[in-house]
Amino acid sequence: MEPLVFSRKGHGRELSAGAQRRTQAFLNVENLFPRHNRLMVEMSQGNTSTRQSTVQSYSESGAKAYEDPMNKEFLYGELTRRFLKQVEFQPNDKVILDIGCGTGFVFDELGDAFLSRGMQGVGIEPAAGMLEIARRKYADDSPFTVFEGSFEHIPLENRSVDKIISTLALHWVSSLEVAAQEMRRVLKKSGSLDIFMIAKDDGAQFKKAIVAAQRKHLTFAQIMTTATLVQRVTPKECHAAFQSFHDDFDLQVEMFSDVVYGSFDDHMKWWKARSTPVIAEIEDKDRFMSDLREELEKIGSDKGIPFDTAYLWIKGRSKKNG
Repeated sequence: MEPLVFSRKGHGRELSAGAQRRTQAFLNVENLFPRHNRLMVEMSQGNTSTRQSTVQSYSESGAKAYEDPMNKEFLYGELTRRFLKQVEFQPNDKVILDIGCGTGFVFDELGDAFLSRGMQGVGIEPAAGMLEIARRKYADDSPFTVFEGSFEHIPLENRSVDKIISTLALHWVSSLEVAAQEMRRVLKKSGSLDIFMIAKDDGAQFKKAIVAAQRKHLTFAQIMTTATLVQRVTPKECHAAFQSFHDDFDLQVEMFSDVVYGSFDDHMKWWKARSTPVIAEIEDKDRFMSDLREELEKIGSDKGIPFDTAYLWIKGRSKKNG
């Protein structure tokens, strides 16, 4: 299997040994999503743990940027493609849930697999702008259905999903423990999960330049607030947060790292798409971008500006299949 990156560290138990565009109308949507309407009422009333500032930022300015080819082909987009190439499906996998599906990147990449295996893809996304794009893409005769929801509020019935996939979304939750419990609720005991999320030290050096630019535009309290928007955990902390999986699943959390070089414009394609909540309170964004260019170019070399990536692959395999 092709490695994601050059180095990695792991934590967790050993995986058990036995541990996917069109489909037949095998999926009864009414039976699978009866929770949807009442959960949407709860969310509209504010009964959700998802950070609303983050959701609003992605809805307003991040959605279109996600569809930019540079965002899909450089850094996080490239890493996501490499991750998805290694995701494996089992013969009995029929309902695949992508949480934080955004504009549908996972479905775009795995469309042929869904068609050949007769699988149904269900996407859950809290940002309206993302949902609008995804729904337009999959409106015509598609095996993919997209609903409003979040890690903390998944509008599906108990034990209704064969596999959970998520790419670069779990770090936005307020509580990893709550998210893990909700995922465990909808995942079948015979199911599996593959989650790709950033790790504690992701972009540590790159972010020092960002903070230096932020200091010219934000107060210390505002900078500290942006710093807490993202869950930054080690493999050990992540494994512990998934306590609700430990009885029925073999859980492994691996950390990968790499250094990716690019020009300022290269980096801004992905950074603007994924970091809109970080600059939401900056009033003069044009001046900020100028300041950010200056700070990032200070750490550049003849190879370009480096970004030190660090991310986690959370693998859950059913003990029942072992």
